[in-house]
Amino acid sequence: MTTELQLFTPYNGTGGYVERPASIERAVREAQDGTLSKRQNDIVEQLDLAGVQGATWKTIGQILNLHHGQVSGALSNLHKSGEIFMLRAKHNRCHAYVLRRYRWAYTEEQVFDTPATTRAGERTALLNQLYATCQTANEVGWSAGMQRAVTTVVDMIAHHDRTT
Repeated sequence: MTTELQLFTPYNGTGGYVERPASIERAVREAQDGTLSKRQNDIVEQLDLAGVQGATWKTIGQILNLHHGQVSGALSNLHKSGEIFMLRAKHNRCHAYVLRRYRWAYTEEQVFDTPATTRAGERTALLNQLYATCQTANEVGWSAGMQRAVTTVVDMIAHHDRTT
């Protein structure tokens, strides 16, 4: 049996939600009442039992009696946190997830160490980079180099938006 993990809540202190009141309320409630923590730990325990070959969301869901959203949300949080990784090969049309302690058994070509980034996630990262650059410029002073850095990030955002 594995040691209980810390709670992974990279989405505004929750396991994730869509911008609808019921979804937000559920996500906050589950983070506060221990449901999310238990789910994440139960999934890690199943992955521990699966060992080096890992398990798919479908297998985990069947064992724990969870639906796709519950399992995939927890897997996404664990993947984003680096606790698990995903195999590129599929088992019954699904990718398997494996605990990070078994990473040694796979080559770079066999795994996805980090989750896929959506277009929205890419844009958010660019906006965060712009904010950080502006914040630094505000602290150290607006030099020609800082202006070029800001202009570069703004151009990257514009290019991203044009290619959407």
